[in-house]
Amino acid sequence: MVDFQQSKTKENLARSFAAECQEGARYQFMAQTAMQDGYTYMSALIRTLAHNEMAHAKQFFQMITKYGGDNVQNIDICAGYPFRSGTLVDLLKLESENEHSSGENIYPEFADIADEEGYKDVAKLFRLIADVEKSHEKILVQLHEELKGKTLYKCCEGEGCFKCDECGTVQTGKCAPVECPLCHQPQGYYRINITMNRMK
Repeated sequence: MVDFQQSKTKENLARSFAAECQEGARYQFMAQTAMQDGYTYMSALIRTLAHNEMAHAKQFFQMITKYGGDNVQNIDICAGYPFRSGTLVDLLKLESENEHSSGENIYPEFADIADEEGYKDVAKLFRLIADVEKSHEKILVQLHEELKGKTLYKCCEGEGCFKCDECGTVQTGKCAPVECPLCHQPQGYYRINITMNRMK
């Protein structure tokens, strides 16, 4: 096993910790944008993604302290992190690209390095988190496509069921009501049906 203090794995864990913290913050900002745009349910969904990212950050932090001890000094890292803004549609697209990069490229590469350096549990962690990032990508791609195509609250075929996240009432039809007939919340309170098998 490569000494942790001299390992590439230590730097990769620190880079990943920083990236996940920033991802969590960007999702919080995006959730605020979704709320301002009237997409209350989408905002809550995005906040869940933010929570996921912070859970990943915690796991990376714990691996650093596991191998580096309780008092790890500064770890110098050199990495690029995105600082982009735009409309909700833009943000969904940009974050889906970030998730793709993490899930398909960065974390699998970091896992291979951890394996080579003898940190099998770290490699496993990177691969597990890569899988979650791929699922985040699917969610964001769907939200982006449906928001851009104005089909977020419409059925592609026939009628669908739409449930208000505020009061629980269920409505059927070709699209969600503009306003819930029970609690009078706007359409943005209706649940969005996330279909995890939509990726091509």
